[in-house]
Parts: sequence; C-alpha cells; structure tokens
Amino acid sequence: MKENSFEYFSKRFLRPHLATIIFILVLNSMSMLFSFISPLLTKSLIDDVFIDKKTELFKYILLGTIGIYIVSSLSGFLSNYIRGKLDLILFRDIAEESFNTIQLGSIRKTQEIMIGDLISRIMSNTKLAASIYTHIVPEVILSTVRIIIPFVIMLFLDLRLSLVIMTPTLLFFLSSSFFGKKLERTQRASLVNNASIFSFLKENFSMMPVIKVFGLETWSKSKFSEQMKKYYDSTIDYTKISSLSSSIGSLIYGIPMILLISLGGPMVMQGSLTLGTFTAFMSYVALFVGPITQLSYLWTAYKSSLPAFDRIYEVFQLEPDSKGDVDLIIKNGIIKFDNVWFSYNNRPILQGFNATFKKGLNYIVGGNGTGKSTILKLLCSIYFTDKGSITIDGQEISKVKRDDLRKNISMIFSEAYLFDGSIYENIQIGRLSASQAEVVRAAKLVQVHEFVTELPQGYQTKIGENGLMLSSGEKQKVALARAILKNSPIILLDEVTKSIDIASRNSINNVIKSLKNERTIIIITHNENEIEKDSNIIYAENFRPQNDGTIHNAYSNKIKHIKI
Repeated sequence: MKENSFEYFSKRFLRPHLATIIFILVLNSMSMLFSFISPLLTKSLIDDVFIDKKTELFKYILLGTIGIYIVSSLSGFLSNYIRGKLDLILFRDIAEESFNTIQLGSIRKTQEIMIGDLISRIMSNTKLAASIYTHIVPEVILSTVRIIIPFVIMLFLDLRLSLVIMTPTLLFFLSSSFFGKKLERTQRASLVNNASIFSFLKENFSMMPVIKVFGLETWSKSKFSEQMKKYYDSTIDYTKISSLSSSIGSLIYGIPMILLISLGGPMVMQGSLTLGTFTAFMSYVALFVGPITQLSYLWTAYKSSLPAFDRIYEVFQLEPDSKGDVDLIIKNGIIKFDNVWFSYNNRPILQGFNATFKKGLNYIVGGNGTGKSTILKLLCSIYFTDKGSITIDGQEISKVKRDDLRKNISMIFSEAYLFDGSIYENIQIGRLSASQAEVVRAAKLVQVHEFVTELPQGYQTKIGENGLMLSSGEKQKVALARAILKNSPIILLDEVTKSIDIASRNSINNVIKSLKNERTIIIITHNENEIEKDSNIIYAENFRPQNDGTIHNAYSNKIKHIKI
C-alpha cells in the first residue's frame, strides 16, 4: 500500500503545484550561492591576497562576498515563505478532501473507525503527509545538489585526496537503509496509539456528567494512563532508534574530516598542497558531508511519514453512499417496506419485514433491540437493505437520487443533535435558504419562540457543544423547529419525547398532531398513551418469519398491527 498511497497523493495533490516546487528549488539553489562560492573566495583571499600580496583583488573579494550574501538571504526568505504557504495549501486540500470523503462515505464503514482516530487522520496525519512534499522532497533534491557541487569542486582541487576522503560516506547510505525500515514500523504503531488517545479523550469529555455522578474519576484516570503507556512504549522505541541513527550519523560525519587532516596536513607541510586549497577542502568537506547527514535524516523522516499516507489513504478508500439517478416525486406519501432484510455486523436486525405507512400519524412500538430505529435509518438510506425493497409512492428509494430522498425526509433523533452555534443557526440548517421570518415562524410553531426571546441575546444565544446550555425539552423543540422549517412531506421521530418533561412532551405532541393531515409522520415510541386514536401502529416484537417466509398480519378496526 505504501507506494500506492504515496503515488496517489502525489498525482492528486502535488501535481498541480509542480511549478511552485520548481520555483522553490530555484530559490533555494540561489540561497546556496554563498556557501558554495565562499570557500573559493577564502582560498583566493589566503593564496592570492595574503600570501602573493595581490591586494587589488581584496575589494573585489569583499564586494563579491557582500553581493552573494544579499542574494542568498533574499532567496532564502522567499523560499521559506513560499514553502510555508504551499505547506498550508496542501494541508488544507488534503484535510478538506478527507473530511468530504468521510461526509459522503457509507456510515456503516465510517463507524468502523473511532471518531478520535478520524480526527487524528484528518489533522495530525495530514500535516505529516503534507510535510513530505514541502520539506522532505525539496530538501532531498537540494541536499543532492549540495553533495554534487562541492564534490565536483574538490575533484578539480585535488582528485586523489577527494576520492580518498569521500569513500567512507557510503556508510551513511547503509545506516539510513537499516534504520529507515525500523523507524517506519515503530512510527506506524505510534500513530495508531496516538489516534486511540484522541478517541478516548473525545469519549471521556463527552461523558463527563456520567463520570462525575458515578465517581469514576480514578477509574477514568487509570484508563487514560493505560492509553498513555501504550503510546509511550511505542514512541520510546521510535525515539531510541532515531537517536541511535543520529549518533551513528555523527560518528560517520567525523571520518572524512579525520582523513583530510591526516592526509592533507602532511601534503601542506610538504608543499604539495597550498594552505588556501587545504582551507577550501576543510569547508567543502563540511559542505559535502553535511548534506549526506541531512539525506540520512530525510530518508528516516520519509520512512517515518509513510504510515501517515497509508492512514489517510484508507479514508479515501471508504465506500461512498450509493446514489440513484431518478427524481423522487411525492404525491400521496405512501411508504412500503416489502420483505426487507437487514443485518449489522453479521447480526440479524430485520428479517422479512413488511409494513405500509400512509399520510398521517404512524407509530412503531416495541422493546429495545427490535429494529425500530433501523427502520427509520433504512428509509433515510443511512443504512441499506440486504434484501427486499422500500418504496415511496411506488418509487424504489435505492434508485432515486440521494439528495432528492433526503430533501423530502426530516428526521428527529432521540438525542437532539445540535451544533455549537446559536439557536438561530441550529434552526436555520433545516433549510439554509430560509429567511429570518421563516425561522421565527418555525420556532413559534413548536412554542420555543417565547423562551428564546427572553434570553439576553435572543436567537443569537450560543448553546454550546451539542446544546449544552439548553434543557432536554428545549433541545428537542429546537430540533423539531428545524424539521418544521425544512418543510418535508415525510417526518420521522425516534423517541423524541422519552427524556423530556411533561409540558415539553405535550407541546411537541400537539405540534406533531397538527401536521398529520399534511405529511406522512412516523413516530417511534415506548409510551402507548401518546398514540393518537385511529392511527397506524406497527408492533415490533422480534417476530421471525415462518418457514415459507411469510409474516403474520393482524388487523383491529382502524389500528393496524404488524409483527416483525
């Protein structure tokens, strides 16, 4: 997967910025002018000016040094700025594409990955992957240039001495290859454990009231310590290998310099090598060996970053929601489930389920684990059937456009999902094009307007993460207002009144009943006392199909009972 993921991201995200990468390389090459030419100027200063007394060259050497320094500094500034900007652009593009892929992906597949893990992939892993293109790849090219140019100059200065000095540098490449594989393996484990910590923290902070009520602070601390120990154990291995690699690189770095002194020193004393040339060699050996050390580091950094590409690539491979291509036209709002089978993680939920929902109030009643919520999620195409069909006015929902389907259905969950924003924003997302008057009208219909206007900031009141500042009843009313504003012909309610006060429950039920002549409303409830007389009722009792695959149906007056 490593090569595929790296090539995939290179083609998709880096290719549009190749011109920028080339420009960065040109600027970096210009910024290296001083380091390349400075030793030659030093050689001329020593041999020509100080020893041979050609003093007329002094001012030219001085002016040349100043000019090269200015050009190098300006080029370095532009290079660093453009590189930093490109780094942010790539991070933004990859992160946004990852987020969008998750948004459009099959919820069954995305739920297989922990939320904290997804956050880690989008943010931390994406940042790490982007740095390969903006830092590691350009530095590899530049380091190669920094190796070649000093080596070529040294060859011209003294061929034999150059070859002898540079031979030990092969040890760098052997060391990098050995440690690179180990670093890649340990980094992968470190990234996985880091993602687990993100997931633990997200879950823990969202359950803070439960932790306090049950006095679980010590237990929670222990669980966090376990997570941190796993991360520490995997990361300390990476740190140990990385440190050992750096130390060996430093040891190898000294060998060429020792060879230069031991071989070049006697040559200067014997007069076969000038002092200026020896001084230049000293500078060029440092310039030559430094980039090799850098290449060794870059190689290990590259190998360490590859797991990040793999983890993000897995996100891009998430199975997308299937999309139909037929327009959905709703006239009567009749919904039919015909022999529907569905299982989740190989656990059967629905087997041969048949039901008909008509305009008006429809109730699904049953105990926990009987598939009530699953029925609504199948209707919304959050999940997809294993077998059987679901139709709306005779139109198979698997064939209709997904946007059309969800535009015509509103769903209110048992837990009101609210965003960290204002009350106004949380209502308006039901229909983003709605005017302020329409938002207020929806709020009045669910009897939340008076409560909102009494707040100091009214509709602009911030409600906190998941509506933390509101009561359960207030949150459900805001969620209902959102659904009313959407004005869809089908409304689904999943036990929206089970955890709220009597006044809020009656208020919500009155609103729902007021819409029964206009829309198809399906309500999941445990409380049969809330059921409106002469409504369509479906009893979910985990009833299994007969050997012939049929389902028992029983009718009583205008109330329809179907067991699944």
